[in-house]
Amino acid sequence: MFIPCSEKRGSAYFEFQYCKKEWNIKKLLRKGYSFWDKESLLVHIDNDKTFFDNYLDYLKAPESYRGAEEFDCCGVNYYTKEQTLKILEKIKVDQPKDFEVLAEWLEKAVAEYNGFYFLGI
Repeated sequence: MFIPCSEKRGSAYFEFQYCKKEWNIKKLLRKGYSFWDKESLLVHIDNDKTFFDNYLDYLKAPESYRGAEEFDCCGVNYYTKEQTLKILEKIKVDQPKDFEVLAEWLEKAVAEYNGFYFLGI
């Protein structure tokens, strides 16, 4: 279900991208990312039902400069390092489909970066 950015064909993907900046929430959500980072992990739109059935519960409360903390499958969702660690811990316990791939990627988001973005289509 998860593929590295180097294997993408086309543009119909959801993107997990490392947050490499340490800015305030407003600036992160406006300028802290650019699509198709070489380290990103992707989910093709054809796998959206399987992905969301397995992972939506973990992604429901991103940071938002509006304070809404509502997941937007078509927009930009940011998760702090602390949120990322909680997501990682839950995924390791629950073991949803293909969790090993995402867990390994999230470990790097916690160890080396300022969390991650989930970029919608």
